[in-house]
Amino acid sequence: MNSVVARCLLEPGYLDRLARDPQRELTALPVDEETRAAIGTLDVGQVRLFAGFVTKVQHNDLWDTFPRTRALLRYYGIELETFADYRAHYVEMCRAGKPSRAEKAARFLRFLERRLRDSARANCPGLLDVLIHERLQWEVTQEVLGHRRSAPVRPAAREVRAGSLDQRDQRVVVACDVIRVAALDHDPLEIAARLQDGGSALAHLEPKAVCFCYWGRTSEQTVSVLTVDTATAAVLSAVDGHRSVDDVLDESRAVLPEAGRTHLARVLDGAVHQGLVLLVDSPAREVG
Repeated sequence: MNSVVARCLLEPGYLDRLARDPQRELTALPVDEETRAAIGTLDVGQVRLFAGFVTKVQHNDLWDTFPRTRALLRYYGIELETFADYRAHYVEMCRAGKPSRAEKAARFLRFLERRLRDSARANCPGLLDVLIHERLQWEVTQEVLGHRRSAPVRPAAREVRAGSLDQRDQRVVVACDVIRVAALDHDPLEIAARLQDGGSALAHLEPKAVCFCYWGRTSEQTVSVLTVDTATAAVLSAVDGHRSVDDVLDESRAVLPEAGRTHLARVLDGAVHQGLVLLVDSPAREVG
């Protein structure tokens, strides 16, 4: 019996096969009929949850960074089920070598985000939003801490012009330090406040759309979370370090077609003056 349970923990695929067709797997075991009958009483569902518990414990080093994601997994009663489903991915990763803490976090968060987007989002309001919020804070922090100083970028003239088809602004928009943007259906800060009493207030959680900018400044080694409007979120999301002013405005309008080009230009200008982005001359312009 113990060897079968151990195999289930070490080989998640075997556990799945045992759950799907227990008779076939039991018949294949090289044991006597008495032992086979005893193994046949095994509660595969409980073994699967135990495998989830083991996997959860193996990720205990992550929860200082993602505490509210874990709190919501527990609140919605899907913590062990989630880790049971993740076990096969984790075992495969470990077989390739001992993963770093950062790799463990990144792999699990990607898995959980895909899972929530596929099926569980409606049943776990706010969980995906909190996950994205904590993941982006962590990713920006990791990037800030690992940043190597580079030569300063010389900014071009600051004023942003809306431009026209025959007067394109080819200056390149570059993020200052590290910037990520998220548009969320629920406010993770409100959820955090509701979790203070154990989550009883979450039963009445309503959608509340919010956009955040996660701004990591390498010189100060800090990460700020700024609440921004939808136009600012659209503009900052379009900044990739390669797009020109006009390309950023075009991309922003594709995401937010109701916003006028002139308004988006003013938004971009505001981001420049706030120090979130820089305008730099493109190489082609400098050569000319």
